Amino acid sequence: MLQLIDIKKEYSTAGTKLEALKGINLAFRKSEFVSILGPSGCGKTTLLNIMGGLDKYTSGDLIINNKSTKNYTDRDWDAYRNRSVGFVFQSYNLIMHQTILSNVELALTLAGVGKEERHKRAVEALTKVGLAQHLDKRPNQLSGGQMQRVAIARAIINNPDIILADEPTGALDTETSIQVMEILKEIAKDRLVIMVTHNPELAVKYSTRTIKLLDGNIIDDNNPYTPTKQEAKTVIPTTPPSKDKKQKTSMSFWTALHLSLNNLRTKKGRTIMTAVAGSIGIIGVALVLAISNGFSTYINTMQSDTLSAYPVTVSTATIDYDKLNSFNIEDTTNDDNNSEYVIVDQSSLTKYISYGHYNNITPNFVQAVQDFEAEDQQKRESNRALNLVQYTYFTPLKLVYKDDTKDKYSLYTAQNSISILSGTNSDIFFQELDDEDFMLSQYDVIYTTDDYNPDDMYGLTLVVGQGNHISSTLIERLGIKLTTKPDTTYENINFDDICQKEYKVIFNNDYYIFDEANNLSTLDTDDQTLLQNTYDNASQTLRINRIIRQKEDSVVSLLNNGVMYTKEFSTMYRQNCLNSTIATKQKELKATQTSNFTFYTPLKLTIAEFSNLLPTNGFADTDSINGFLNRYFSTSIDADSAYNLGLQQIGISTIPQCISFYTKSFDGKKAVEDMISNYNKTAPEGQDILYGDQSELITNTLGSIISIISYVLIAFASISLIVSSIMIGVITYTSVIERTKEIGVLRSLGARKKDVSRVFNAETTILGAFAGVIGIVIAYILCIPISLIIEHLSNISGIANLNPMHALLLIVISTLLSLIAGLIPSRYASKQDPVTALRTE
Repeated sequence: MLQLIDIKKEYSTAGTKLEALKGINLAFRKSEFVSILGPSGCGKTTLLNIMGGLDKYTSGDLIINNKSTKNYTDRDWDAYRNRSVGFVFQSYNLIMHQTILSNVELALTLAGVGKEERHKRAVEALTKVGLAQHLDKRPNQLSGGQMQRVAIARAIINNPDIILADEPTGALDTETSIQVMEILKEIAKDRLVIMVTHNPELAVKYSTRTIKLLDGNIIDDNNPYTPTKQEAKTVIPTTPPSKDKKQKTSMSFWTALHLSLNNLRTKKGRTIMTAVAGSIGIIGVALVLAISNGFSTYINTMQSDTLSAYPVTVSTATIDYDKLNSFNIEDTTNDDNNSEYVIVDQSSLTKYISYGHYNNITPNFVQAVQDFEAEDQQKRESNRALNLVQYTYFTPLKLVYKDDTKDKYSLYTAQNSISILSGTNSDIFFQELDDEDFMLSQYDVIYTTDDYNPDDMYGLTLVVGQGNHISSTLIERLGIKLTTKPDTTYENINFDDICQKEYKVIFNNDYYIFDEANNLSTLDTDDQTLLQNTYDNASQTLRINRIIRQKEDSVVSLLNNGVMYTKEFSTMYRQNCLNSTIATKQKELKATQTSNFTFYTPLKLTIAEFSNLLPTNGFADTDSINGFLNRYFSTSIDADSAYNLGLQQIGISTIPQCISFYTKSFDGKKAVEDMISNYNKTAPEGQDILYGDQSELITNTLGSIISIISYVLIAFASISLIVSSIMIGVITYTSVIERTKEIGVLRSLGARKKDVSRVFNAETTILGAFAGVIGIVIAYILCIPISLIIEHLSNISGIANLNPMHALLLIVISTLLSLIAGLIPSRYASKQDPVTALRTE
């Protein structure tokens, strides 16, 4: 059963070797009660620990069931202690934070026995030692004798072949000692019981064999056993025992978690304080994320509910925002500050323009937009993406009016001033939106004249700002004289006075004049007599008959302050331009390619330069045109597109200069962007359509700022989170020191090193998770006053709003960081020598 062959054990102490066992040769029967006697320090406990696999011999061999242990690995010894040996210690070595039932079950748990079977066998073992009524008590609620009986029940629970008892009666009174010895005597009837004791009387009375030890040598054995040749035949396995799956021991993570949780429950105060301290970092990060998430939600809501009304625009001239985002001042790192000459830089404005993009709005793209619009109109109202698609053609409106500010007649000519950012017309006169109901959803009508007729195509609408404010420049451009107060402010103007103003319409045939040689001239704006005659003889008159103002609850400014003319008037005026003499002449001259007619780029600042680059043989030669476009834009155009670009200046182009998509929601914007993206996939190389979106630009900028601030704050808060995790690691190390004896107990029951490590990893996991939960709970509570304070300061409610996913992620991060911080202490615990650990008090 068990045989020791020339077992020696040496200890190294302070550079010297101490020989504890000096060649022990013993053999034991399968069932007998053996007592080992001897004075303190003679090697009794060392011998017992070697036979139990807790300590390793220096030389010799330990034979277990005819198998040598020379090739045993740590795992093999763990399996041996778990399945073949049961320990009974003088100091009981029970785990105090576990019930006695759990203490007894632990060996079976390590053996992989199922829960129901474990419970059944543990109850039977405790009943056998007379403790059936104390299953749920903890060890510190029992007497010494009862605790020793728990230890015996734990030793026999796995039905081991060998019971090793180290001074089992050393801490008991006489009566209790007799009870314990009777139990051991009964056990020895069917298995080997080896007891180390100082009490020769008990040894003689209960043992079947007594062995005396002195200075590491056997000096007496009253019932020696010599194995027969067959029995002594030693078999050294070719396959290490560790490969035998049946011999493996394993502690599940849940068992480790249960052990650690029970330990933490016995130290509630320290556990709570540690978790609260560990939660500080989580609170900081959670609050930063809560406020960041709240602002992001606010921005998204603002974009979805309000800014979505700003259109997605496709205009002839736009900005390539990808290039613009990388716009930087000149790199001067290689400049020579000691040079004697100056370096002339390109102007910042010119460089800004160089990030422009020419959108070649072709009939194909217009058709794609119309198909998208038609498809959207077929959908249910709740699923529609669009409120309105506005097609803007440059209408070169020309008006003659009495300029009261200069006391003369003046000519107004529209400028091609579509904004490259928003797609809106920034001129003083512009066309109203096609959808009147949509426009008035954002504006209130604050005044109409008595003769106001909504069907009057010659009626104008004045758009004013909040509080009826309007700039003095706009009023003066309308030819209305201002009266200055003594304090240099202006007198208010009555609505009726504004609506008295008349504007006479000048058509192309009255403005562009051709002589017999086809030389082109325009109406002389300096000839007051000519202007007055034109004013008096004009056939059509425009007059302001309505004033609108943006609604107070609307943050969307769909329109610029200025004067709107009706869609019907715009259509009529464009049609007149298309049928004008100059339109006819232009088509004829293009056909012959001999025109010297000059057209302008959409960017007004480059009119002169662009005119100088134009060839004299008309629009067919596009080399110079493309040279200009390549300088200021990232594209080139063909002859027809260049021709249409010129026709826009005189209002006779059939291609819209700008298309604005007014969407119902943020999802609607996405649908428009997808449509443009799909078109670009089939567009010729270099002819991609780029769109502008003010709301996206605003929200992306704000979102980037908030993200940067959040990252910085999270970085600072994370420092405290890391410090908190390190503190949990220190607490775990303290726990390792406190639970050293428990480590020894676990190892004596067959727990592997990784099982011990797992126990403390489980403890840090619990602490980290607990700290994370506390931090999240406190953060949610703090979100309430923080939101109230921010609402009081900015009128934005619910700004501190922690995303549940962020909360869950922070708990996971807290758990992982604590687990990482506890890896070193847990590894230290796993390397504890089981014999030394069991001696720790």
